[in-house]
Amino acid sequence: MLSVILAIIGGIIAGIKTPLISPLIYLSKFKKDLFLILFFIYCIALCYEFKVGDVYSLDVITISAVLIPSILLLDSGLKCENLRLNIVDFTIIAIALLGLIVREVFLIVTLFAVCYQFSNDKPRKGIFVVLISFSLLILSLILCKNLLNYIGGSPTQVVFIAAIGILIVVIFWKRVEKTDMFT
Repeated sequence: MLSVILAIIGGIIAGIKTPLISPLIYLSKFKKDLFLILFFIYCIALCYEFKVGDVYSLDVITISAVLIPSILLLDSGLKCENLRLNIVDFTIIAIALLGLIVREVFLIVTLFAVCYQFSNDKPRKGIFVVLISFSLLILSLILCKNLLNYIGGSPTQVVFIAAIGILIVVIFWKRVEKTDMFT
């Protein structure tokens, strides 16, 4: 539920309306196949509404306000967690609302929310994986800026980010649970 509220606040910060449908996507989590299809459609709708010309020319806070809550929404939709919020969730939401005034606060609180959500799965390893993953992605984008930052280079940047994401998954994902769709 925390991810839905953060997605809506992030949508307000980025000035887009698509995150307003995130509660419907979250409620479909009880049918995993339906959730995955709706999340895919949600991501496509985000791409149509949130235009990104170049990773290097975009405001980091604006893109993080859309991207990080989407990752949280996917994670919480795939988990079998209850709809209740605890005191930490309420604290994160209160600080995230402050992010409507000071946008940098929203970036910090969403990064904390990612660490918090993944630390619930694996208390020590979850935070380590999140911090290493974000650091690896940011470091690789900084180091490869001269290779990726050219006119019309956004498709190359997308492929590069996806490749780094797949590398991160291969490094840290030990057990893959297979599921049958539409059964």
